[in-house]
Amino acid sequence: MREFQLRMIDGKELKIYEWTKVEKPIAILQLVHGSAEHALRYRKFAEKMNEHRIIVVADDHRGHGQTADLAKQELGFFAVKNGWTKIVDDLKMVNDYIHKTWNDVPVFMLGHSMGSFMARTYAIKYSETINGAIFMGVAEHNPIELFFGSTLAKIQQLILGPKKPAVFLWKISFKPLNKAFKSVKNANGNEWLTKDEKIQKEFAIDPLSRQIFTTSAFKDMFNGLTFIRKSKNIKLMRKDLPIMIMSGEDDPVGKYGQMPLKIQDKFIHFDYNSELRLYPNSRHEILNDVEKELVINDLIHFIKINLNNL
Repeated sequence: MREFQLRMIDGKELKIYEWTKVEKPIAILQLVHGSAEHALRYRKFAEKMNEHRIIVVADDHRGHGQTADLAKQELGFFAVKNGWTKIVDDLKMVNDYIHKTWNDVPVFMLGHSMGSFMARTYAIKYSETINGAIFMGVAEHNPIELFFGSTLAKIQQLILGPKKPAVFLWKISFKPLNKAFKSVKNANGNEWLTKDEKIQKEFAIDPLSRQIFTTSAFKDMFNGLTFIRKSKNIKLMRKDLPIMIMSGEDDPVGKYGQMPLKIQDKFIHFDYNSELRLYPNSRHEILNDVEKELVINDLIHFIKINLNNL
């Protein structure tokens, strides 16, 4: 694995990771991690992709991992203004780097959780730069909830400042995700992520995970969720973009399979080449759960099938 910094348009430097232990790559997977985590949590997955001749390139988003400047209170913070636009356009800069480095190799994008929201936004704006999209751990919220959340976040940003952790918003959005698992003996609060207790415990003690988003970051994420649910925006993706939605049926983020089905129905309604995979024994992090081998096999199959269709 190689680590380096990549400068964005506004001068911000992102931490980039490359897993390139591949002699003759068949594809590049641009990995987009979720909220309150970082790219190195996907190390084992990336190494597995290398075994199948797939290179993986990932970044730590603004406010995450080694991109966040802890001295400047950046953990959980994107930007004062236009944070969602910035983190999605950062993906375009990473994608430009990928195409420049491996100009003849097809590029697929995998976004998990908040990363799926980012990847969906990216596909709306830049679908011509990727050969396929995998949206994992997805969600689709109603506009009233999003309007309320965005308005509250804006008010809190005005009163508390853009870098203040939005504890109340966290309590009504993230904290309830573990509600269904409260009865678990010695619950640690991370049961909603995966059934794997080792992963739960590692996440709990990871200093670069579990951060509470700031007022401005919550505002940005709610704005992003509003953007991707609008039909007029969805229809901007190129019609021949191969899409796969992958989620656990025990995932509270996707309301236990309801939201992935809703998104799939939307894509099919607009004549997109989209397929849905639901995993009955998996929670939110399907790459870290009991069916991870099946998930990985399905993902590799999706990439290889669509390579044949190029």
